[in-house]
Amino acid sequence: MSALKVLHVEDDFADALLAQNAVFESGDFEIGFEVARDLRDARRKLKNQAYDLVLLDLRLPDSVNPEDTLTTMQGLCPDIPIVILSGSVRVDRSKIPEDVPLLDKNEHLGARHSAEIRPLAEILRFSASNDDIAQI
Repeated sequence: MSALKVLHVEDDFADALLAQNAVFESGDFEIGFEVARDLRDARRKLKNQAYDLVLLDLRLPDSVNPEDTLTTMQGLCPDIPIVILSGSVRVDRSKIPEDVPLLDKNEHLGARHSAEIRPLAEILRFSASNDDIAQI
């Protein structure tokens, strides 16, 4: 398995740790995370480091509008795949284009995982290496 470098744009430190823990619990120790707490921090990190994937929360301290958050991030890294991991999926689903993977934080980071939910590590790896978003 090759190493994967993920920029996780998430303002909630506990949620960032839960995402990392979900990946490590699946046995994938070759996914590395760097956390940015807002879009400003993400911009700085993207200028200084190359990433294979961005894991994005939709509501951040400097961008509470989901459409603006996504558009800004797409402008910052047009060639890097973006996966959204948000607790507001039910509210924001209609605002996000269908070609952007949208994961419910409650399903993927909750204490009980359904057997029907693909592991977060698998989704991140697939998203970083595949353009066929419909399969995610």
